[in-house]
Amino acid sequence: MKTFEEKFTEWVDGRLAGEELEAFEAELAEKENALAEKKGALKLGALIRDHCQPPELLNADFFNHQLMQRIEADANRSPEKGVRHFWTLPKLAWAGGFSMALVAATYFLAVPKGPVEYSTGREYVAQILNTQTGDPSITATTIHSKDNKLTVLWLDGLEYLPSDTEQ
Repeated sequence: MKTFEEKFTEWVDGRLAGEELEAFEAELAEKENALAEKKGALKLGALIRDHCQPPELLNADFFNHQLMQRIEADANRSPEKGVRHFWTLPKLAWAGGFSMALVAATYFLAVPKGPVEYSTGREYVAQILNTQTGDPSITATTIHSKDNKLTVLWLDGLEYLPSDTEQ
């Protein structure tokens, strides 16, 4: 069964006849508007035919040859030889296995394996690597005791500053 648009196009082109023509014209709700549209479409078609000529093809044989080669190439290409995707099923399986192995290795190397000891704040948390002063009359000495978990930085040659002195 034809749609309204198909029937309208055939009516405008003058290809409807007999009972089909009568049924379609009875179906038109506003026949005056439809007749005006038909007249406008016929006028537009005539203007296009008279004033819009297609450009002349300079190399028509070459164009036809290229077109026929493309059609032939498309006809010879089978659907099985279509575009191949990078992620085929075996590659996807290997990638998944490798990812799982990488996650397992990271877990076993990064996660501690024993009971976790939490810091009480009394542990040795600093280490003095180098001592140097800007004044040659001041000496710096580092004293470290592993038994007492104690490190002292002793500075000799500093002047005594009372606690109430502002700097």
